[in-house]
Amino acid sequence: MTKWEQHVKTKSSGSIHEQLSSSHKLIIEKKRKYIKTLIEITLFLSKQGLAFRGHDESKLSSNKRNFKETCDLLAKNCPEFEEKYSNLTNFTSHLIQDELVNLSAESIRSKITNEIKCNKVFGIMIDEARCFKEEQISVCVRYTVGLNVVERFLGFVDVSENQNADSLCAKIFEFLTENQLDKYHIVAQSYDGASVMSGKFNDVKSKVKNKFPYAIYTHCMAHRMNIVVIYMCKIVKESRIVFNTIESLYKHFSHPTKNKTLVTMQRRLGVKISKINSLSDTRWNCRWKNCESVVYNY
Repeated sequence: MTKWEQHVKTKSSGSIHEQLSSSHKLIIEKKRKYIKTLIEITLFLSKQGLAFRGHDESKLSSNKRNFKETCDLLAKNCPEFEEKYSNLTNFTSHLIQDELVNLSAESIRSKITNEIKCNKVFGIMIDEARCFKEEQISVCVRYTVGLNVVERFLGFVDVSENQNADSLCAKIFEFLTENQLDKYHIVAQSYDGASVMSGKFNDVKSKVKNKFPYAIYTHCMAHRMNIVVIYMCKIVKESRIVFNTIESLYKHFSHPTKNKTLVTMQRRLGVKISKINSLSDTRWNCRWKNCESVVYNY
């Protein structure tokens, strides 16, 4: 009777093969859910601009940095995630982290390419983005989605080998080819005022225009505004005196003791704590912030 009951139970619940298949599908589903959670962590840290790794990620470390610490937090509150995360092979190594980041980046670039594919025309915006011991350029694209104009960052290109116009152009076209954008038309280009990018002869602007005749050049508006403000501050006597005075105030209160006294005074008077930053010729908005701080605390 026992054997007969087991036989009937097996027939009602399906064959052994079906049971094994269902169990296998459940295992795959759990693994996919776990990897999906790791991808969500990757996207979250990337969106917030947070570093993934730290110097010490061992179990005895008091701070394993953002990726591992986020995984630990989820493991405390989600038993299913903790089950996979506690295994020896939990897919959180440095190589897997890099692979998840690269796959996410490829997915985003693919989406941008598909959006450009609908219009078949786009503009490029390129600027220097120097990194430690490495010369890079950042490449952004500007195009339309329906009636909306969008700007998207595509990536960084290493140009440490050479920074002349021929080399920069070759790197730009090579990068566009890698992202399958070489088959579409560039109708606009925007750079700063550097001679290698937008000079009169033998510059990147001219070389791009030779290949794409309709690529209209526009001097970067932010750089243009910066040049106007900087020259105005230096040429007009009154404004020069004002900003020289603000620079002197910055030097005075940059001393820790004097800055501490200023903060104490602001707290006693119930004034919003604000400080004066050093003036920079490449960041014109710091002048406005300094003026606002001085007027507010006058």
